[in-house]
Amino acid sequence: MDKKQRKMALVTGGTSGIGYAVAVAFARAGMQVVVSDCHDRDANAVIAETGATFIQADLSDSAQCRRLAADALKICGRVDVLVNNAGFQHVAPLETFPEEQWNKILSLLLTAPFLLTQALWPRMKENGFGRVINIASVHSEVASPNKAAYVSAKHGLIGLTKTAALEGGAHGITCNAVSPA
Repeated sequence: MDKKQRKMALVTGGTSGIGYAVAVAFARAGMQVVVSDCHDRDANAVIAETGATFIQADLSDSAQCRRLAADALKICGRVDVLVNNAGFQHVAPLETFPEEQWNKILSLLLTAPFLLTQALWPRMKENGFGRVINIASVHSEVASPNKAAYVSAKHGLIGLTKTAALEGGAHGITCNAVSPA
């Protein structure tokens, strides 16, 4: 397939687990893939398997979110599919849950998907096509004890998904959430 005809995908948290599997599936489907993660320890494996471009970024940092989106656009010319997958958990009772962990989890699991979607949205609108896939969780629907930040972020991600879906439909942009587990 001609490079200009290939769909372009950006997958966050793409060096392991679900993100890695998504990157591999997209590459096998003929897509050009950009993978991002906060560390590069498994980057060589995903690059070898997918031919992806790897960009290291800590998406709990707003500036690095914006840089990732700009770099992906510079590399690919456009991003047709954004997969917001990056995440982690911290488990602690509500009364002792560290504020810095709360802030980092919400930044990574909720603010980063918002910022990346926001940054790529204008180009998707311009192209009349875009797919935003938010990796949510069973915790998007039900809570578990000792996971206040994770559950809160995943509930918020569903709200963001619904809003983006409503705003994007008229422009050929869909937004969906997948809730593993």
